Amino acid sequence: MKKCKMGMFVKILVFLIFAAFFLPMTCLFLYLAIFDPSLPREERLLFAAGAIMFGGLVAFAAYRVLYLGIGWMEYDTDTVIFHCSRKEQYRFRWVDIPGNSVQAGPWQGGYMFVILTDGKQKKVGVNRFSTGFRNLERTLETAGVLKRIGITTIKEMKQNAEQVFGQFEKYREANPDSVKPKPEGDCVPCPDCNGKGIIFKKVLKLDIGKVCKTCGGSGYVKR
Repeated sequence: MKKCKMGMFVKILVFLIFAAFFLPMTCLFLYLAIFDPSLPREERLLFAAGAIMFGGLVAFAAYRVLYLGIGWMEYDTDTVIFHCSRKEQYRFRWVDIPGNSVQAGPWQGGYMFVILTDGKQKKVGVNRFSTGFRNLERTLETAGVLKRIGITTIKEMKQNAEQVFGQFEKYREANPDSVKPKPEGDCVPCPDCNGKGIIFKKVLKLDIGKVCKTCGGSGYVKR
């Protein structure tokens, strides 16, 4: 089975954040709270609370990464396994997503999958920084998941645009007087519609074609 998991760039970025900020702040606050005799008691307590807060974040991150592991996905053309941790995984068929047990939707340039189990939500998110994301996205498209969650792919947008343009060409042939003829003399393609005669606009994720007002649908304007 193929895998989609957190990419190396994100791992390095998160490691640098914790190594360069949270861990040094924990050590600094702990030092001030314990070894600096010049500080009054109130400030010592404040730094101690800061050390506990930052230290808790570092401890949780280490526990999550080293012991539980970061969520990832295994999949083939029919099935997907969501690994919420090294000890917790859920298997579904693509045809059941989205459904009563798992929901899906766009998230940070990728997709978030929410597994509903025992009244709790388990989340596994992937995006363009994840390793194997492109292969996963192609599988989501082939399995019909993207269509079921209302996401229009680039391929579908091109097909919609070609269909609208083809319908416009048929309409223009059947109704030659409905659009302006090509101007006589020296002409150039219309800059607003790029010589197509219609302008596509996105309405509710659908490509809607309208006759270009600049050229009147002829696709050309005088130089």
